[in-house]
Amino acid sequence: MILESIIPKSESHWLELRAQDVTSTEVSALFGISPYTTLFETWHRHQENLVASFEETERSKWGTRLQDSIANGIAEDEGWKIRRMPEYIRHTKLRMGSSFDFSIEEAGILEIKNVDGFVFRDGWIVDGDNFEAPPHIEMQLQHQLAVSGRSYAYIGALIGGNRIVLIKREPDEQIISSIKKQVERFWNSIADNKEPQPDFTKDADVIKRLYSQASPGKVFDARGDQEINSFVEEYRQINESKKKLEHEIDRIKSQLIVRIGDCEKAVGDTFSISASMVKPTKIEYEREGYRLFRLNFRKEAKK
Repeated sequence: MILESIIPKSESHWLELRAQDVTSTEVSALFGISPYTTLFETWHRHQENLVASFEETERSKWGTRLQDSIANGIAEDEGWKIRRMPEYIRHTKLRMGSSFDFSIEEAGILEIKNVDGFVFRDGWIVDGDNFEAPPHIEMQLQHQLAVSGRSYAYIGALIGGNRIVLIKREPDEQIISSIKKQVERFWNSIADNKEPQPDFTKDADVIKRLYSQASPGKVFDARGDQEINSFVEEYRQINESKKKLEHEIDRIKSQLIVRIGDCEKAVGDTFSISASMVKPTKIEYEREGYRLFRLNFRKEAKK
């Protein structure tokens, strides 16, 4: 196994390194179990050599800020010596790579998760004193073990801000073998330009980006195309239902406004309504170009 350990020079260098490999945060997409991305999106990102950017949310920002505190608290409780792992490690032949949170005694990995109590209740498996993380996290850890060569790893999860759950994992050769085979198939599909089937719901934004340009004057003749006609009819029916629902929402909203009058807030047994004023603001901006999609229906000729 050929492993390469690299200390990224900057965030942009780190992102460039990640673009060359299937990373531990992406690998679950290859198995269809990622809550963040799909195989179709991952395939196109690598096929087009796109360097992914990370949009920081309040949750991710505070998760990063709390990582050191959580890790140091776990290390103190367990009597471990830990260090932050700045290195990016990759399997150069298979093009698998990973970043890491912390190293334990230079033999193990500590992956920190800051988990909301409700997310833990709904997404983690608890059986007495045994815990199992969601599948994409378990897959992430096995991927990290595969590319690092470490003998064990821990998921250190702070639950609801006041409870630590530690899950120890050792390399599972069967899972790691499946990961390697799936990664190999992934890169082969890119080399052969064999695009995976999209999930037309989850991949809608990716499809919009891929087909964001239209050739002026170019016309597709859909006459006699039964598949397109069935999509158009489905679109028409759903759009009519949507309009009816929007009218119903407007009706109910109007009734609520009349009922609460000029109050900026209403509080009920199971709800609250906010109806405060938004001050007028002059907004100037340059709109980016986009592809306009509009489906029109011809009026049937009168007999």
